[in-house]
Amino acid sequence: MTDDSELRIDLNPPARKPVPDAPWSDDVLQREDIASKLDALVDDLAGGAEAATIALDGGYGTGKTFILERWVQEMHNRGQVAVYYNAWENDCDDDPLVSLIETLASNDKTNWRGGTWAAVDEALTGIVRKYSGIDTQKVRKAVRDEQLGGLLDAARHRRESRQKLKDILADLVDAARANEMAGPVVVIDELDRCRPTFANELMERVKHVLNVPGLVFVFGVNIDALHKTVRSVYGNIDAHQYLLRMFTAVPLYMPPGVTFSESDADRKVEAYLQDIAARHGLTTFCGRHPILQIGLGNALRLLSDVAVAGVLTPRELERVMWLLSKVAAASIRPDGRADTMWPYVLVPLVIARVKKPNAYYRTVSRQDQAQAVIDCFFELIPQKADRHDWMFDRVEMTMYRVCHQHPSSDYNSEPPAYVALREFALDGSTSELDGRHLSQRSAHISRERAKALLKVAPRERELENAGNAVTEVTWTFATLRRLTSRFDTIWPRDQAL
Repeated sequence: MTDDSELRIDLNPPARKPVPDAPWSDDVLQREDIASKLDALVDDLAGGAEAATIALDGGYGTGKTFILERWVQEMHNRGQVAVYYNAWENDCDDDPLVSLIETLASNDKTNWRGGTWAAVDEALTGIVRKYSGIDTQKVRKAVRDEQLGGLLDAARHRRESRQKLKDILADLVDAARANEMAGPVVVIDELDRCRPTFANELMERVKHVLNVPGLVFVFGVNIDALHKTVRSVYGNIDAHQYLLRMFTAVPLYMPPGVTFSESDADRKVEAYLQDIAARHGLTTFCGRHPILQIGLGNALRLLSDVAVAGVLTPRELERVMWLLSKVAAASIRPDGRADTMWPYVLVPLVIARVKKPNAYYRTVSRQDQAQAVIDCFFELIPQKADRHDWMFDRVEMTMYRVCHQHPSSDYNSEPPAYVALREFALDGSTSELDGRHLSQRSAHISRERAKALLKVAPRERELENAGNAVTEVTWTFATLRRLTSRFDTIWPRDQAL
């Protein structure tokens, strides 16, 4: 068995860091335009009476981190003060304010050295205390013991410390303006992945403690997830209205999936998929085996027909490619020869496994339930009038065949979908098509369409290698069974969502 370590695809691949001198050099999806829109928002809002808070809203895996890291590097390159703060990595902190300020201070352009940093440290010490909130028991005890003055002194000290910190940050803003730069800009990413209490406290620290005119905070968030975070802390409140108070402007929205607006979007999507395959070594790996190279090429073309609809995120496409790589590695026999990767089975399965796991499990766990995966596959493909491509028909008919659990000795057993199509289109035994075992795409088709589907059904037997009889039916069905077992081993079902 060939070692698959040559394939560098991970289930959760490490993020690619921007190239310092050319941060957008790997921007295959052309997302630099979103950074330009962020620049425009910063310029518009940096002159307000309060700190500007901007949300870049997008679902998980849509590429927010990719954009924000490159945008910060771009600002560095033009001399602007900008920092990137990963909230999730600092989620273990008791108070987010400390790590957030430390991140800002670590930027070379802030020049917080000596006395300035000592002042910052003193201010933070005054703000962040074990009893920085209102402890009602402590207040009652202080009243009884006539020690209320001490508590008031502590509260006054905290206010003075907050003001001292704001004064220091205001000096940073003045320095940026002296250089005709907006900001400083603080990018806060992965907020919606944090503990609810940490995430809410971080937003409130920014809004109340760091509310310095001229400062700009840009949050990379999934607003829907953040709604749940807010409600988990404050109960059944209007989370939408709460977040409206937190953010200065209407969120800037990320595209939900891989999309290109140009007329040649199909070509660009295919080039993007080829870029993923090449970047992780899949292209080189399959290139050593002509049969795998053909299978990969067909799989990428079929996958691009789904991806062009923009319903698969970059992370989902990475996971699809991860599964393809595992199948490719497992296709190498002990003698070094390769088995065929059958794209008409493989691609619908891996897409369903990544995008709609429940559809995948309905298909692989029950007899004659191909419809779930077929429907998932065709729901994601852009609908075009009178589009009945041979390739898509082949996908559908092959899935009916491989999902039909026939006795291993009976190669002539037909799937119920085939029987229904034949009775309707050829035998004339019924005037209506029995659509119980057919996909939504084919449950109400004409006789001519039924005949077209039957024409591309997998043949019962094919000859290969000097007369060795192999059955496409049994081979693809066995492939399905192997894939089911292998997927659940390397990617357990509870990780599907």
